[in-house]
Amino acid sequence: MKTILTKVLSNLSKICAISAAFICSINFASAQVCTSPSTTIYSLSNAGGIYPVSVSNANVGSIVNSTSYGSTASANGIGYNVLNGSFYYFQNAISGTQQFISYNPITNTYATLAPSPMTGTVNKGCVNFNGTGYYCLDNNGNLCYYNILLNTWVLICSNFTDQFSNNVTSIFTSQGSGDMAIDGLGNLWIVTSKASNYGLYKLSAPLPTTSTASITVKQLIAPTTATPTGVNFVGIAFDPTGNIYMATNTDLYILKSDLSLSHLGVFSVAGTCGDLTSCNYPFSVLPVIWQRFSAVLQQNNTVAVQWQVSQQNTKGYYVEQSIDGSNWKQIGFVENNNSTSNSADYSFIDNNPAAGKNYYRICEVDMDGTETYSEIKMINVDNNNNNVTSIWPNPAKDVIHVQNSNNVSGFALIYNQSGALVSENKLQNGVNNINVNNLSFGIYIVKVSLADGESYNKKFIKQ
Repeated sequence: MKTILTKVLSNLSKICAISAAFICSINFASAQVCTSPSTTIYSLSNAGGIYPVSVSNANVGSIVNSTSYGSTASANGIGYNVLNGSFYYFQNAISGTQQFISYNPITNTYATLAPSPMTGTVNKGCVNFNGTGYYCLDNNGNLCYYNILLNTWVLICSNFTDQFSNNVTSIFTSQGSGDMAIDGLGNLWIVTSKASNYGLYKLSAPLPTTSTASITVKQLIAPTTATPTGVNFVGIAFDPTGNIYMATNTDLYILKSDLSLSHLGVFSVAGTCGDLTSCNYPFSVLPVIWQRFSAVLQQNNTVAVQWQVSQQNTKGYYVEQSIDGSNWKQIGFVENNNSTSNSADYSFIDNNPAAGKNYYRICEVDMDGTETYSEIKMINVDNNNNNVTSIWPNPAKDVIHVQNSNNVSGFALIYNQSGALVSENKLQNGVNNINVNNLSFGIYIVKVSLADGESYNKKFIKQ
């Protein structure tokens, strides 16, 4: 057996030597694809060249398909298939002259595929996460599905609205540039763009593969949002952790979790980016964005915890409590309410807070188990009396809340460090909101004087 294996290896070596140019070209191509998915995405030039791009600085590597398919100036809509290792794209994306192809970098071969039913130019395209199909959207608002195994097309839909009942088909038409990508859960992310404005939409899984009358997508970024340099976006791609990269023809950006853009660099080789794709299908894309989080002591010494988020792929939220700010326990779980708006509201009541300081935070859990934590809030619970039990937040920026749990009215007098009275506010029973926005940075004393003669001093820091 050992002798046979030695002969086989020897023959393979001879074959490689005889066919060195062919084998080396295969290794050259395959070595560039998917070897560094966390640091490399791929661009398609309008001339049909596929290039690796560094996500750290937009440096462009050597062309993947060094053997061209033919002359073109309108290649677009690229997607990578992790199942068979091939790229799928339109060699010619212009309506009336479209040519849909695949390219295998391992064998350095092209295949001409079935013509699409698209009536407009195709600038947005991608392969799904399991490699069975390709989706694309033309600038007439037609969404189509290509079955990779059967080499057949289906026109899915041309009628789109968002969660606010806005006509999105008109956006797809007027902002015909852009791109799309599919995550590991099967959600379709669509960037629409023209020179002045862009938007971001998500079509939640499962994605349709047959014709349907209408589709509702979720608006994540309003299509009225200004492009950073007055140039339209042409590409979108993911990294393994769910970061979104977006590109113009000249510049690469990252879309952060707060939906703001950060510039990464100018493409080191001009004319190499007309579209983007990657080898990544992350399960968590743009995780929860914490818009508001509060913990409020109520009159019966329970604590109302409330939060508002923009959520993606969220399973639910654990409410966690601590008495020292270090050791935490879960006191409740709130499931994802599947809100279709840009903001989702949640609440939870802690009916048994501890006497003294109570710390609260929210642990958001994604579908894949990834956890994201909110900031921490502190509430001081005094179970020994029913008078003023807390003043929060501390430090404070704009407003402090004064809890008056007595059944009498009173005043909250605020003094600076010099002892000068800087603010006088009437208190009612319950939670009182006092504006401290006009106070300078420093330490202040709040003296609570109640109508029954009781008084309490509390200290807070104005940021």
